[in-house]
Amino acid sequence: MKILVTFALETEFAPWRRLCGFERVPSKQGEMFASRIGDADVRVALTGAGHAAAKRASGRIFDDPPGVCVVSGLAGALSANYRPGDILVARKVSLATGYRAIESDDALLNAAADLGAEIAGRLVTSEQVVSTAGEKRRLASSGDAVDMESALIMETAARRGVRSVAIRAISDGADANLPFDFDKVFTEDGRVGKARLIAQLARRPRQLPALLRLARDSREAAESLAGFLHSYVRAVAHIPAESAKAGALVL
Repeated sequence: MKILVTFALETEFAPWRRLCGFERVPSKQGEMFASRIGDADVRVALTGAGHAAAKRASGRIFDDPPGVCVVSGLAGALSANYRPGDILVARKVSLATGYRAIESDDALLNAAADLGAEIAGRLVTSEQVVSTAGEKRRLASSGDAVDMESALIMETAARRGVRSVAIRAISDGADANLPFDFDKVFTEDGRVGKARLIAQLARRPRQLPALLRLARDSREAAESLAGFLHSYVRAVAHIPAESAKAGALVL
């Protein structure tokens, strides 16, 4: 089975890349990596962070249609029930600005739950980085966790007839404030701009301990996600084709 897994950033993917020996492959679909895991031919696409990057990537990553798309990476908790390192599988994903949602494929969702992922009712995709505990509280009525790409990629998957699921690891709790405005750190192509990050730190040097804590929690979350995905793609490769359906657009 051909499985496509997406991450926004290389740092989210790095632990799994090391674990499974992914190799970069030449592709017109963008930055792609490949590995054979069990009975699955797995390709990883790095989309870049944010709406614009996700839209650009989703327009090309399905040109060679996979059997399954797993939208993955890190997310911020909107519910106090989730802590850094928790693995969530979303029943639905939607934009923060609207109520239309995309459902995860039932079989893919159940496979993740069987491996220990917590089922989140809704994952919200925000156009901006949700940086403060106050912003998370205001968004909490809309969902259980927040990211910046899932709804855009899964909507394209649904329109292309590709079954999909969103699986995310929590990097920051609902009560956590991010040390900087990360909207000012990401570049136009959705990457972390090192010079921009250094400039933010120069303006707010007292935030260094908070930045280091976030880096630690994000690294540990990505490592937990790598172990989960290693088992998950093996399980997904054996889901009968007749149980498959593309994610449905629902209100």
